[in-house]
Amino acid sequence: MDSRTKVQLRADAKELAKCIVKQYEKYHVKIDIEYSDIMDDRFVFYVNLRGNSRETHLRSHAPDVQQKLQLPLFQVQKDGLTLKIVASRKEIVYPHLPEILSDPDCQETLKEAAFPHVVGHDALGEVVVGDLAKYPHLLLGGSTNSGKSVGLQALITSIAFTKSPSSVNFILIDVGASDLLAFEKLPHLSYPVVRDRITAMHVLAALVTEMERRIRQERTGFLFLSVPELVVVIDEFPSLFIGIEKAEALALIANISSLLQRGRHAKIHLVLAAQNPTFANMRVDLGNITARIAFKCAKKNFSETILGEGGAENLSGRGDMLLKAPAHDLQRVQGTYATKRELAWLVKQISLKYSRKKFKKFRIEIPDDFLTGATETWGENLSCSVVRKRPSEEDRLLASVIMWTLERDSISANVLMATFHLGWNKAVKLIQRLEELGIVDKLEGKLPREVIPHSFVDLPDELMKFLEASGYSKEEVISALDKDILSK
Repeated sequence: MDSRTKVQLRADAKELAKCIVKQYEKYHVKIDIEYSDIMDDRFVFYVNLRGNSRETHLRSHAPDVQQKLQLPLFQVQKDGLTLKIVASRKEIVYPHLPEILSDPDCQETLKEAAFPHVVGHDALGEVVVGDLAKYPHLLLGGSTNSGKSVGLQALITSIAFTKSPSSVNFILIDVGASDLLAFEKLPHLSYPVVRDRITAMHVLAALVTEMERRIRQERTGFLFLSVPELVVVIDEFPSLFIGIEKAEALALIANISSLLQRGRHAKIHLVLAAQNPTFANMRVDLGNITARIAFKCAKKNFSETILGEGGAENLSGRGDMLLKAPAHDLQRVQGTYATKRELAWLVKQISLKYSRKKFKKFRIEIPDDFLTGATETWGENLSCSVVRKRPSEEDRLLASVIMWTLERDSISANVLMATFHLGWNKAVKLIQRLEELGIVDKLEGKLPREVIPHSFVDLPDELMKFLEASGYSKEEVISALDKDILSK
């Protein structure tokens, strides 16, 4: 950097500092900016608070100041007792995931982690690397287009790129989404990418069995050190419970809870991802998940579910996140990015690397008749012994929507989309099906559809048989229809 450029940057920093102080004063926050570190694409301002101004005031008005000054980068940081503001007038360009993984300096950092997770870059442009071994479980959430899916893909790719299939295996469950299908040819997979709930139930039950076996091994010391770590990734976690019977839901909750509670003792790590998580739709106790990543959230309560506090609702989106990891303060990070083509290239490189190598890995074997047979038995791990032909996934969803509808006076496609995490076309088709079944009235303008049945006698016999085949009892249907019974 020549002297002329340095002089210009110092002048720019001084001008921007005055603008920041002036904007904060408009919100009755008084600060002094003493000096700054100058970089090519950003400034680091050292801040002193004056009068009754507090750090919380500085942070809460940061998004307002950033918007008023139209700054692509504006973050409040704390280093010990020192408050800083990192800001830039330039749009910051971050290297993509393939560049990070191939960078010699970054490779040294990755070697220091047992199971490295390239999270992204901090405000100063430094690469942030997490370690799944220290998490040991992770909850990851955010709204649509917040960067959640790319962040999940980066985690899987980081570990698979740096660790062999002999040391770590993946179980990927992708019900209700499609972001994990890019890893179908990953050599680290213990089972093909799971796309339906029935298979997911069996896979998770098999994992609980494996966990118990490993815990026994650890106690005896027999071969435990040689077994690979297992990383279980469940995308759109709340979708796992849609359209399934109560007994199955309870079995799922029990198995996942067991893995969260005891998995760390058996080298098993869970990564749960959700678009708009709430304590109700997550179904399991999140207390055993000590690492959290929140991308931009639509509402504060989603941020509170993920992080235990608000803040993610104020993020800018496009990979902007808050990371809470064990033994570290809450950290703001710009998530790493990989295009679909880059992701496909990385998976191909990983596959080629191990194509001619022999390795041992944990494999889940589930006979086809357990998944599609007319007389399948679920077994003790699922706490269910139903022996009959299973309804299709479409029938399960329809039955669940019908029961939900019967509890209401009216419904709309938008509410249906939000409740069941559906797309517009799917929601509209389901409402059309409800109309055909005589459950909702015909469409009148843009008004919500009125629910027609008001009592059990209003339901056709065929509809009741369908609900019973889907696992709902007569008493449950009556309760859904009768608000007085529900309130007693």
